[in-house]
Amino acid sequence: MGNKVFISYKYADSSVQKLNSTSYWEQTTPRHYVDIIQQKLLPKYGHINKGENDGESLATFKESTIYSKLADKIFDSSITIVLISPNMKTFYPAEKDQWIPWEISYSLRTKCRNGNYSKPNALLAVVLPDTWGNYSYADNYNFGFDIIRLNKNNIKPSYLWGNDSSYIVTCTWTQFLSQFDTWIEKALNNRSNVDKYSLRVNV
Repeated sequence: MGNKVFISYKYADSSVQKLNSTSYWEQTTPRHYVDIIQQKLLPKYGHINKGENDGESLATFKESTIYSKLADKIFDSSITIVLISPNMKTFYPAEKDQWIPWEISYSLRTKCRNGNYSKPNALLAVVLPDTWGNYSYADNYNFGFDIIRLNKNNIKPSYLWGNDSSYIVTCTWTQFLSQFDTWIEKALNNRSNVDKYSLRVNV
């Protein structure tokens, strides 16, 4: 049975490697990578897309409505894939007011709606290649959002042996393409053992 997948990403970050599927004059953004996941990978492995489709714009809605619609999608999903890109984080507005940290924060929470509970989503961070095809930018300790960093190396000491040390599983785009379902299952395994991790849910 497939899993319901929500994808979090910075739509307009053009600092990623150009894809052959984009035209010569078109800038490649994480949205193009999302298209590959939604149109090719999820159907191939029987998973269900709970993120926005490319033609589904929330731009005309009030911010409170956007929060509500995204919250509905995350609540009804079991795994959140976060696409890491070089300029995903901006210095303004504050991190707590940016979409990706909020989507991660909500994904990590135990949620209740109308008496129905949804435990924390599995979290899989996929590092996209930069303009030159490199991934090393993401290795910088100060890179990216605090909520991602705080949920790495966060396994409780008594469970260290035989478990992944980080709740958020991380791989590169190349690794993701070559072993898609393996990485999905790795993240879902952590979800099944969520009590072994000290989750930081606040932005």
